[in-house]
Amino acid sequence: MHITLVNMPWASIDFPSLALGILKRRVADEFPDSRVDVVNANLDYLDWITERTGLTREEYTFCWDSYFTGYSEWIFSSALYDDPHWRDSEFADLVADAVPGDMLNKGRQLHALAPEYIASLVRRILADRPDVVGFSTTFAQNSAVLAAARLIKKLAPEVPVVLGGGNCDGPMGAALHRGFPFVDYVNRGEGEMSFTRLLACLRDGSSPADVPGLCWRDADGTSHANAMSAAPLPASALVTPDYTDYFEQHAASRAGAMAEPHLVVESSRGCWWGQKHHCTFCGLNGSFMEFRSKSPDRFVDELLAMTERHRVLNVAVADNILDMAYLRSVVPRLAESECDLRISYEIKSNMRREQLASLVAAGIHYVQPGIESLNGRVLKLMDKGVTGCQNVRMLRDAESVSLGVVWNYLYGFPGETEEDYEPVIDQFPAIHHLAPPNGVTRIAIERFSPYFNRPELGFGDLSPAAHYAVIYDLPESELRDMAYVFDAAHRGISSTQAERLDKAVETWRHEFPRGRLTQCDLADSIVLTNTRPGFAWRTLTIEEPWETAAFRLLEQPSTSDVLLTKLRADRHDIAAADVSALLARWRTLGLLFEDGGQSVHVVPHAANQDLLRWTTQDASPALVPALLHDAGSRTRRASAATTLQCWRERDEEARERPGMYLGEEQYEDTAKTAVRTVAELAARGTQHVALPEPVTLGPHASDRGAVRRLTHVRELTGRGLSVDWDLDLGAEIGRWRLFSHLYPPRSVAGPDGDAVLDQWRTSFHLNKCGYRRGRGFLEVTDLRHGTQRRVIMRKVNKEKLASLLDGAPATDFRPQEIEAFLKSGLVHRVGSLLWWLPSRITRWPVVG
Repeated sequence: MHITLVNMPWASIDFPSLALGILKRRVADEFPDSRVDVVNANLDYLDWITERTGLTREEYTFCWDSYFTGYSEWIFSSALYDDPHWRDSEFADLVADAVPGDMLNKGRQLHALAPEYIASLVRRILADRPDVVGFSTTFAQNSAVLAAARLIKKLAPEVPVVLGGGNCDGPMGAALHRGFPFVDYVNRGEGEMSFTRLLACLRDGSSPADVPGLCWRDADGTSHANAMSAAPLPASALVTPDYTDYFEQHAASRAGAMAEPHLVVESSRGCWWGQKHHCTFCGLNGSFMEFRSKSPDRFVDELLAMTERHRVLNVAVADNILDMAYLRSVVPRLAESECDLRISYEIKSNMRREQLASLVAAGIHYVQPGIESLNGRVLKLMDKGVTGCQNVRMLRDAESVSLGVVWNYLYGFPGETEEDYEPVIDQFPAIHHLAPPNGVTRIAIERFSPYFNRPELGFGDLSPAAHYAVIYDLPESELRDMAYVFDAAHRGISSTQAERLDKAVETWRHEFPRGRLTQCDLADSIVLTNTRPGFAWRTLTIEEPWETAAFRLLEQPSTSDVLLTKLRADRHDIAAADVSALLARWRTLGLLFEDGGQSVHVVPHAANQDLLRWTTQDASPALVPALLHDAGSRTRRASAATTLQCWRERDEEARERPGMYLGEEQYEDTAKTAVRTVAELAARGTQHVALPEPVTLGPHASDRGAVRRLTHVRELTGRGLSVDWDLDLGAEIGRWRLFSHLYPPRSVAGPDGDAVLDQWRTSFHLNKCGYRRGRGFLEVTDLRHGTQRRVIMRKVNKEKLASLLDGAPATDFRPQEIEAFLKSGLVHRVGSLLWWLPSRITRWPVVG
């Protein structure tokens, strides 16, 4: 049997289809003599359409991300109804306020070309003579899937067409089957078991009437919908996906130059929080909310094996929520794996700072914690189980450990008031240094959510979102069953207040890369550094013992009465008026966030966070140059020429505060490598280092001394530490871009030194040229010359790489090895030594 599985636009080009990867593995296990192909039509479409319209990555992403407006689905409706102008003007009128004019014009182009693309795709699918064609349809894939299914049945009516995926869950799948007679079968719910059972029926010619959840047709063409399974699949039945087709196709497509591929894995299904408190607006998990997770050892082994097989270190976990037991099992194992992973995960927002730090150590660098709001009363309406202060604490602690946070600010909840938003918006300037929301969104009413199922919660009169009636030629009763998104009368705050919230968030996003607020706790005092534009002060030291105690207590949300009680229990003789005055002063300084009668301080621990900030509005990832060097002249302590000077802070004014200087570290200590020295400095809390001597390259340089200095700069850069250093490239100043991934020097010698330094500073960002370790391979990402180059080095000799990190004698390598090293631009020759240029990537940017 030959089964073709198809992943249609607008699936993301960065990720393989988890559903089809699982089905490919399940079918291969159940039918070992079968042939299973996955056609990644999303990648194919990108190549096809780019040749005709020049579609950019940003435009594709806009389409992928515009499901709730119907924009992306409308594009393929022309192919579904074989009409290049299908309801063109009606849809343009519908989305005029939601889609920018340039994207609407682009959408019309894509809409007109969609029938041609679908015809091209279907011809190629059928040319391979499949016995069964299966489509996964989730969110914005529906019309494209139906268009392809219609043409397959028209050209090859003998080929069974099967649909499955999120758009087929529950009544939606039954409506799809009823409404589109060219769809032979629809799998509803978890498809691993039902799809293979259907294939057995097709092979044996038996009736599918007993396949749970399946929609099928009898001899008269009547649609039947089998009862869905009463219980979800156990975790032991969740198989490892097979992504071979995706990675092969991605490497050969335009997507390979547009986006780094990611692995998609699942460690669990369902939501343990939703089992207890289903968030009122959430429609995820459809038929099965029950939480099931894979055994920790199995999940780690599966994940690491997949990274090794596909040589990919970027991982998206599809789970709705992290299994908290994994903090004691999976997380430590990943931290010990010696793989430099970049994992995204969904978590609960009440996790503690030490737990967040353990995630980062394990390679989990981005989280979606479901923050949604910073007002406790609104969060209670959502049934989130957290407060506004807890959510701000989450943002603060994530900033302390360099953990990226992705979230949206939601509004429009029945029962919310203007007063729920006023104090929060007024406090935004105090948290402009914390990760801002991606945007502000009025909630949509989603099928399977409590708001959909329980009209008493405030949305009693629902109708399918307006775009369904424009896209599909179906009666309203069928659309009601097929729709996932519903329209309802707006609830909650006024449009005026919503606009104020939106503008305030835009200001927050604008200010985020440009300001910071950090602390250095010195035991007997706490030094604060501030560059937020909304607050005039720069540095501040909290020295009074009871005030330092109060500040530490406010790491957790607290009322003033509880704070006073705890301070008195710690033998601080103070009055309630003292606490009130302190909180009022700290509010004025922008150190606190208040909500629901509680306060929490908003000051992350210093970690050079502003060096990790990219802004999505910029075409280039370069940081604001002012973040790299403080204005004014730099003062340096007198030191021996063989010592590194170390500080807890990069900010020049803060470095002058007592306790901020960490002392000196031996620079030419032959007992330790430079790599090990920098690791120890970072462990001690160092954030800024000054090199005692310039890095001088050229015929008269000391080979070993120059390489040792370069190694310090490279290792400091890779760890996100700033460094004062000077560079003399001699006659080779024109080759400065080779070193442009290193933290910008204080000076560059030579007649063009100032111009080089300006270019260096304005183009610098962390991870510009860096490497990551995987099992049996090394990944190098290089952006020094403007375009990204990703190099996979297989079968890396760890001993040789280790020697190159600190500078290895060229005599240790064969001439052809040296030639290959130098040609790659990843190794530089300094006299008799070969030196590895890329820094190891240990931290990732926080995108604002």
